[in-house]
Amino acid sequence: MRSRSSSPVFALCLFVLAVALSLPSGAWGAEGGFRCEELSFDVNLSPGDPTVYSVFGVLCSRGAIERKTIQITLHGATYGHVYWDFPFQPETYSYVRRATAEGYAVLNVDRIGIGQSDRPPAAAVDIPANGYVVHQIVQALRGGDLVIPSFGRITAERVALVGHSLGSVISIQEAATYGDVDGMVLTGVSHTVTPVLNEIFAVLYPANLDPRFPGVPDGYLTTLPGTRDVFYYPPSRDPLVLAIDEETKETVTTAELDTAVPALFSSPGIHVPVFVIVGDYDLAFCGEPTCSASGSLAAEANFFAPDACVETAAIAGAGHDLNLHFQAPIAYDAVLEWMNRRVGSDSSAPAPSPCQP
Repeated sequence: MRSRSSSPVFALCLFVLAVALSLPSGAWGAEGGFRCEELSFDVNLSPGDPTVYSVFGVLCSRGAIERKTIQITLHGATYGHVYWDFPFQPETYSYVRRATAEGYAVLNVDRIGIGQSDRPPAAAVDIPANGYVVHQIVQALRGGDLVIPSFGRITAERVALVGHSLGSVISIQEAATYGDVDGMVLTGVSHTVTPVLNEIFAVLYPANLDPRFPGVPDGYLTTLPGTRDVFYYPPSRDPLVLAIDEETKETVTTAELDTAVPALFSSPGIHVPVFVIVGDYDLAFCGEPTCSASGSLAAEANFFAPDACVETAAIAGAGHDLNLHFQAPIAYDAVLEWMNRRVGSDSSAPAPSPCQP
Protein backbone atom coordinates (compact mmCIF):
# COMPACT_ATOMS: atom_id res chain seq x y z
CA MET A 1 0.00 0.00 0.00
CA ARG A 2 1.41 3.39 -1.00
CA SER A 3 1.61 6.26 1.42
CA ARG A 4 -0.49 9.31 0.49
CA SER A 5 2.59 11.41 -0.22
CA SER A 6 3.78 8.97 -2.91
CA SER A 7 0.41 8.59 -4.63
CA PRO A 8 0.46 9.71 -8.28
CA VAL A 9 -2.96 11.30 -7.80
CA PHE A 10 -1.76 13.25 -4.75
CA ALA A 11 1.36 14.36 -6.62
CA LEU A 12 -0.80 15.51 -9.52
CA CYS A 13 -2.98 17.54 -7.16
CA LEU A 14 0.09 19.21 -5.65
CA PHE A 15 1.38 20.03 -9.11
CA VAL A 16 -1.93 21.59 -10.18
CA LEU A 17 -2.06 23.63 -6.97
CA ALA A 18 1.50 24.84 -7.53
CA VAL A 19 0.66 25.92 -11.07
CA ALA A 20 -2.45 27.76 -9.90
CA LEU A 21 -0.48 29.58 -7.20
CA SER A 22 2.23 30.52 -9.69
CA LEU A 23 -0.11 32.38 -12.04
CA PRO A 24 1.32 35.92 -12.27
CA SER A 25 -0.49 39.03 -11.14
CA GLY A 26 0.03 42.77 -11.63
CA ALA A 27 2.81 43.56 -14.10
CA TRP A 28 5.54 41.11 -14.96
CA GLY A 29 8.21 40.30 -17.46
CA ALA A 30 10.29 37.36 -18.65
CA GLU A 31 13.27 36.57 -20.82
CA GLY A 32 13.22 37.83 -24.37
CA GLY A 33 11.59 41.15 -23.48
CA PHE A 34 8.19 39.56 -22.79
CA ARG A 35 6.16 41.97 -20.64
CA CYS A 36 2.57 41.94 -19.43
CA GLU A 37 0.36 44.38 -17.59
CA GLU A 38 -3.00 43.73 -15.98
CA LEU A 39 -5.68 46.31 -16.67
CA SER A 40 -9.41 46.80 -16.52
CA PHE A 41 -11.97 48.38 -18.81
CA ASP A 42 -15.13 50.13 -17.70
CA VAL A 43 -17.96 48.95 -19.95
CA ASN A 44 -21.72 48.90 -20.32
CA LEU A 45 -23.78 45.96 -21.57
CA SER A 46 -25.72 48.02 -24.11
CA PRO A 47 -25.76 51.61 -25.37
CA GLY A 48 -28.87 52.33 -23.32
CA ASP A 49 -27.71 50.77 -20.04
CA PRO A 50 -25.72 53.18 -17.83
CA THR A 51 -24.58 50.47 -15.41
CA VAL A 52 -20.79 50.26 -15.41
CA TYR A 53 -19.01 46.92 -15.14
CA SER A 54 -15.30 46.09 -15.12
CA VAL A 55 -13.63 43.72 -17.58
CA PHE A 56 -10.23 42.29 -16.70
CA GLY A 57 -7.48 41.90 -19.26
CA VAL A 58 -3.76 41.25 -19.57
CA LEU A 59 -1.87 43.19 -22.25
CA CYS A 60 1.37 41.52 -23.35
CA SER A 61 4.13 42.42 -25.78
CA ARG A 62 7.82 41.88 -26.41
CA GLY A 63 9.22 45.38 -26.36
CA ALA A 64 7.22 48.47 -27.25
CA ILE A 65 3.63 48.25 -28.45
CA GLU A 66 3.89 51.24 -30.79
CA ARG A 67 3.04 50.28 -34.40
CA LYS A 68 2.09 46.72 -33.41
CA THR A 69 -1.18 45.09 -34.36
CA ILE A 70 -3.06 44.21 -31.17
CA GLN A 71 -4.85 40.87 -31.09
CA ILE A 72 -7.74 40.52 -28.63
CA THR A 73 -8.13 36.90 -27.51
CA LEU A 74 -11.62 35.76 -26.52
CA HIS A 75 -12.03 32.42 -24.73
CA GLY A 76 -14.93 30.03 -25.02
CA ALA A 77 -17.69 28.87 -22.69
CA THR A 78 -16.53 27.71 -19.23
CA TYR A 79 -13.03 29.05 -19.91
CA GLY A 80 -11.22 32.24 -18.90
CA HIS A 81 -8.16 34.08 -20.13
CA VAL A 82 -5.97 31.17 -18.95
CA TYR A 83 -7.05 29.28 -22.09
CA TRP A 84 -4.89 31.59 -24.24
CA ASP A 85 -1.91 31.77 -21.85
CA PHE A 86 -1.91 28.33 -20.27
CA PRO A 87 0.41 28.12 -17.24
CA PHE A 88 1.69 24.60 -17.93
CA GLN A 89 4.46 24.20 -20.53
CA PRO A 90 3.79 27.66 -22.02
CA GLU A 91 6.29 26.98 -24.79
CA THR A 92 3.72 24.48 -26.09
CA TYR A 93 0.34 25.73 -24.94
CA SER A 94 0.53 29.54 -24.62
CA TYR A 95 -0.78 31.34 -27.69
CA VAL A 96 -0.02 34.70 -26.06
CA ARG A 97 3.68 33.92 -25.84
CA ARG A 98 3.80 32.54 -29.36
CA ALA A 99 1.97 35.54 -30.88
CA THR A 100 4.10 38.10 -29.05
CA ALA A 101 7.23 36.30 -30.26
CA GLU A 102 5.86 36.84 -33.78
CA GLY A 103 5.74 40.61 -33.23
CA TYR A 104 2.14 41.15 -32.10
CA ALA A 105 0.75 42.62 -28.91
CA VAL A 106 -2.02 40.56 -27.30
CA LEU A 107 -4.83 41.67 -25.03
CA ASN A 108 -6.07 38.53 -23.29
CA VAL A 109 -9.37 39.13 -21.49
CA ASP A 110 -11.72 37.47 -19.07
CA ARG A 111 -15.00 38.08 -20.88
CA ILE A 112 -17.80 39.83 -19.01
CA GLY A 113 -19.16 37.53 -16.30
CA ILE A 114 -15.97 35.45 -16.16
CA GLY A 115 -13.01 35.17 -13.79
CA GLN A 116 -11.71 38.53 -12.60
CA SER A 117 -14.29 40.47 -14.61
CA ASP A 118 -17.58 41.55 -13.03
CA ARG A 119 -20.56 39.17 -13.02
CA PRO A 120 -23.75 40.99 -14.02
CA PRO A 121 -27.11 39.23 -13.67
CA ALA A 122 -26.92 36.22 -15.96
CA ALA A 123 -29.96 37.20 -18.03
CA ALA A 124 -28.12 40.37 -19.09
CA VAL A 125 -25.01 38.52 -20.29
CA ASP A 126 -25.96 37.38 -23.78
CA ILE A 127 -24.04 37.43 -27.07
CA PRO A 128 -25.14 40.94 -28.11
CA ALA A 129 -23.96 42.24 -24.73
CA ASN A 130 -20.64 40.44 -25.15
CA GLY A 131 -20.24 41.92 -28.61
CA TYR A 132 -20.91 45.43 -27.32
CA VAL A 133 -18.40 44.93 -24.51
CA VAL A 134 -15.70 43.84 -26.96
CA HIS A 135 -16.57 46.81 -29.20
CA GLN A 136 -15.93 49.19 -26.28
CA ILE A 137 -12.57 47.52 -25.65
CA VAL A 138 -11.62 47.87 -29.32
CA GLN A 139 -12.51 51.54 -29.19
CA ALA A 140 -10.50 52.02 -25.99
CA LEU A 141 -7.43 50.51 -27.67
CA ARG A 142 -7.87 52.74 -30.70
CA GLY A 143 -8.85 55.93 -28.87
CA GLY A 144 -5.49 57.11 -27.52
CA ASP A 145 -6.75 57.77 -23.99
CA LEU A 146 -5.50 54.48 -22.55
CA VAL A 147 -2.16 54.88 -20.73
CA ILE A 148 -0.49 51.79 -19.28
CA PRO A 149 2.63 52.09 -17.08
CA SER A 150 4.59 49.33 -18.81
CA PHE A 151 3.77 50.47 -22.35
CA GLY A 152 2.74 54.12 -22.29
CA ARG A 153 -0.13 55.54 -24.34
CA ILE A 154 -1.97 52.99 -26.49
CA THR A 155 -3.23 54.05 -29.90
CA ALA A 156 -3.94 50.90 -31.87
CA GLU A 157 -3.92 51.41 -35.63
CA ARG A 158 -4.85 47.79 -36.28
CA VAL A 159 -6.87 45.36 -34.12
CA ALA A 160 -7.70 41.71 -34.79
CA LEU A 161 -10.00 39.36 -32.90
CA VAL A 162 -8.91 35.80 -32.11
CA GLY A 163 -11.72 33.72 -30.66
CA HIS A 164 -12.31 30.21 -29.45
CA SER A 165 -15.72 28.49 -29.62
CA LEU A 166 -18.21 30.87 -27.97
CA GLY A 167 -15.49 33.53 -28.13
CA SER A 168 -15.48 33.03 -31.90
CA VAL A 169 -19.24 33.54 -32.00
CA ILE A 170 -18.79 36.76 -30.00
CA SER A 171 -16.10 37.83 -32.48
CA ILE A 172 -18.60 37.35 -35.31
CA GLN A 173 -21.21 39.36 -33.39
CA GLU A 174 -18.79 42.22 -32.77
CA ALA A 175 -17.37 42.41 -36.29
CA ALA A 176 -20.75 42.05 -38.02
CA THR A 177 -22.36 44.69 -35.81
CA TYR A 178 -19.64 47.32 -35.46
CA GLY A 179 -17.17 46.73 -38.30
CA ASP A 180 -14.22 48.14 -36.35
CA VAL A 181 -11.61 45.36 -36.54
CA ASP A 182 -9.10 44.48 -39.25
CA GLY A 183 -9.26 40.68 -39.25
CA MET A 184 -10.45 37.73 -37.24
CA VAL A 185 -9.47 34.18 -36.41
CA LEU A 186 -12.29 31.82 -35.47
CA THR A 187 -11.14 28.65 -33.71
CA GLY A 188 -13.32 25.83 -32.42
CA VAL A 189 -16.39 26.78 -34.43
CA SER A 190 -17.90 26.48 -37.89
CA HIS A 191 -21.35 26.75 -39.44
CA THR A 192 -21.61 22.94 -39.42
CA VAL A 193 -23.33 22.60 -36.04
CA THR A 194 -23.90 18.93 -35.19
CA PRO A 195 -25.87 17.07 -32.49
CA VAL A 196 -22.55 16.35 -30.76
CA LEU A 197 -22.76 19.89 -29.39
CA ASN A 198 -25.60 18.64 -27.19
CA GLU A 199 -23.12 16.29 -25.48
CA ILE A 200 -21.23 19.36 -24.29
CA PHE A 201 -24.42 21.05 -23.10
CA ALA A 202 -25.32 17.84 -21.23
CA VAL A 203 -22.37 18.22 -18.82
CA LEU A 204 -23.39 21.74 -17.73
CA TYR A 205 -25.07 22.39 -14.41
CA PRO A 206 -25.71 25.45 -12.16
CA ALA A 207 -22.38 27.00 -11.22
CA ASN A 208 -23.59 27.88 -7.72
CA LEU A 209 -23.78 24.13 -6.99
CA ASP A 210 -20.05 23.78 -7.72
CA PRO A 211 -17.54 24.33 -4.87
CA ARG A 212 -15.45 26.50 -7.18
CA PHE A 213 -18.22 29.12 -7.59
CA PRO A 214 -19.91 29.81 -4.24
CA GLY A 215 -22.45 32.59 -4.45
CA VAL A 216 -22.48 32.89 -8.24
CA PRO A 217 -25.89 34.19 -9.39
CA ASP A 218 -28.52 31.90 -10.86
CA GLY A 219 -28.25 31.47 -14.61
CA TYR A 220 -24.50 30.87 -14.62
CA LEU A 221 -23.50 27.33 -15.58
CA THR A 222 -20.28 25.32 -15.42
CA THR A 223 -19.21 21.76 -16.21
CA LEU A 224 -19.92 18.91 -13.81
CA PRO A 225 -16.78 17.81 -11.95
CA GLY A 226 -14.68 15.37 -13.94
CA THR A 227 -16.25 16.06 -17.35
CA ARG A 228 -13.72 18.37 -19.02
CA ASP A 229 -12.66 15.60 -21.39
CA VAL A 230 -15.75 16.45 -23.46
CA PHE A 231 -13.65 19.25 -25.01
CA TYR A 232 -10.79 16.97 -26.08
CA TYR A 233 -9.77 14.22 -28.45
CA PRO A 234 -8.32 12.07 -25.63
CA PRO A 235 -5.39 10.47 -27.51
CA SER A 236 -3.98 13.97 -28.09
CA ARG A 237 -4.11 15.52 -24.63
CA ASP A 238 -1.87 15.44 -21.58
CA PRO A 239 -3.56 14.34 -18.32
CA LEU A 240 -1.83 17.22 -16.52
CA VAL A 241 -3.43 19.67 -18.94
CA LEU A 242 -6.80 18.09 -18.24
CA ALA A 243 -6.26 18.41 -14.48
CA ILE A 244 -5.31 22.09 -14.72
CA ASP A 245 -8.27 22.68 -17.00
CA GLU A 246 -10.54 21.24 -14.29
CA GLU A 247 -8.99 23.44 -11.60
CA THR A 248 -9.25 26.64 -13.69
CA LYS A 249 -12.67 26.08 -15.28
CA GLU A 250 -15.08 28.99 -15.54
CA THR A 251 -18.74 29.62 -16.39
CA VAL A 252 -21.21 30.41 -19.16
CA THR A 253 -24.69 31.92 -18.94
CA THR A 254 -27.91 30.43 -20.21
CA ALA A 255 -28.49 33.69 -22.12
CA GLU A 256 -25.18 33.27 -23.97
CA LEU A 257 -26.13 29.77 -25.04
CA ASP A 258 -29.62 30.86 -26.08
CA THR A 259 -28.32 33.67 -28.33
CA ALA A 260 -25.27 31.95 -29.82
CA VAL A 261 -26.81 30.48 -32.99
CA PRO A 262 -28.31 33.77 -34.28
CA ALA A 263 -24.94 35.44 -33.71
CA LEU A 264 -23.09 32.68 -35.55
CA PHE A 265 -25.29 33.21 -38.59
CA SER A 266 -24.75 36.99 -38.60
CA SER A 267 -21.46 36.28 -40.39
CA PRO A 268 -22.58 37.71 -43.79
CA GLY A 269 -22.06 41.13 -42.18
CA ILE A 270 -18.29 40.61 -41.86
CA HIS A 271 -16.10 42.44 -44.37
CA VAL A 272 -12.57 41.77 -43.10
CA PRO A 273 -10.31 38.73 -43.62
CA VAL A 274 -11.42 35.60 -41.73
CA PHE A 275 -9.57 32.42 -40.86
CA VAL A 276 -11.63 29.45 -39.58
CA ILE A 277 -9.53 26.74 -37.93
CA VAL A 278 -10.77 23.67 -36.05
CA GLY A 279 -9.48 20.40 -34.72
CA ASP A 280 -10.06 17.57 -37.17
CA TYR A 281 -11.88 15.65 -34.41
CA ASP A 282 -14.04 18.60 -33.32
CA LEU A 283 -17.22 16.70 -34.07
CA ALA A 284 -19.43 19.41 -32.56
CA PHE A 285 -18.57 21.51 -35.62
CA CYS A 286 -17.47 18.89 -38.16
CA GLY A 287 -19.21 16.05 -39.90
CA GLU A 288 -18.16 12.48 -39.13
CA PRO A 289 -15.73 10.80 -39.18
CA THR A 290 -13.48 13.89 -39.17
CA CYS A 291 -13.63 17.42 -40.44
CA SER A 292 -11.20 16.80 -43.28
CA ALA A 293 -12.76 13.48 -44.33
CA SER A 294 -16.27 14.92 -44.39
CA GLY A 295 -15.26 18.15 -46.13
CA SER A 296 -17.21 20.12 -43.54
CA LEU A 297 -15.24 23.33 -43.97
CA ALA A 298 -15.67 23.52 -47.74
CA ALA A 299 -18.87 25.55 -47.45
CA GLU A 300 -17.66 28.02 -44.80
CA ALA A 301 -17.00 30.86 -47.24
CA ASN A 302 -20.67 30.79 -48.26
CA PHE A 303 -21.63 32.11 -44.81
CA PHE A 304 -19.52 35.28 -45.11
CA ALA A 305 -19.37 38.26 -47.43
CA PRO A 306 -17.01 37.82 -50.41
CA ASP A 307 -14.62 40.45 -49.06
CA ALA A 308 -13.99 38.28 -45.99
CA CYS A 309 -11.77 36.06 -48.20
CA VAL A 310 -12.40 33.13 -45.87
CA GLU A 311 -9.65 30.57 -45.44
CA THR A 312 -10.01 27.35 -43.43
CA ALA A 313 -7.87 24.67 -41.83
CA ALA A 314 -8.40 21.46 -39.86
CA ILE A 315 -5.60 20.40 -37.51
CA ALA A 316 -4.98 16.65 -37.69
CA GLY A 317 -5.33 14.77 -34.42
CA ALA A 318 -6.84 17.64 -32.41
CA GLY A 319 -10.28 18.01 -30.85
CA HIS A 320 -12.35 21.03 -29.83
CA ASP A 321 -9.85 22.77 -27.53
CA LEU A 322 -7.12 23.43 -30.09
CA ASN A 323 -4.88 25.24 -27.58
CA LEU A 324 -4.86 22.35 -25.12
CA HIS A 325 -3.88 19.47 -27.40
CA PHE A 326 -0.36 18.32 -28.27
CA GLN A 327 -0.95 19.88 -31.70
CA ALA A 328 -1.26 23.42 -30.30
CA PRO A 329 2.04 24.62 -31.83
CA ILE A 330 0.88 23.43 -35.26
CA ALA A 331 -2.37 25.36 -34.86
CA TYR A 332 -0.48 28.47 -33.72
CA ASP A 333 1.82 28.28 -36.72
CA ALA A 334 -1.20 28.13 -39.03
CA VAL A 335 -2.94 31.05 -37.30
CA LEU A 336 0.12 33.27 -37.33
CA GLU A 337 1.06 32.44 -40.91
CA TRP A 338 -2.43 33.56 -41.91
CA MET A 339 -2.27 36.62 -39.60
CA ASN A 340 1.09 37.67 -41.05
CA ARG A 341 -0.30 37.52 -44.60
CA ARG A 342 -3.78 38.95 -44.19
CA VAL A 343 -3.39 41.41 -41.29
CA GLY A 344 0.32 41.96 -40.58
CA SER A 345 2.09 42.61 -37.29
CA ASP A 346 3.29 46.11 -38.24
CA SER A 347 0.27 48.41 -38.22
CA SER A 348 2.21 51.17 -39.97
CA ALA A 349 2.58 49.04 -43.12
CA PRO A 350 -0.06 47.53 -45.41
CA ALA A 351 -0.92 43.86 -44.94
CA PRO A 352 1.46 41.78 -47.07
CA SER A 353 -1.40 40.05 -48.86
CA PRO A 354 -4.60 42.05 -48.44
CA CYS A 355 -7.93 40.40 -49.04
CA GLN A 356 -8.90 40.41 -52.72
CA PRO A 357 -12.27 38.68 -53.22
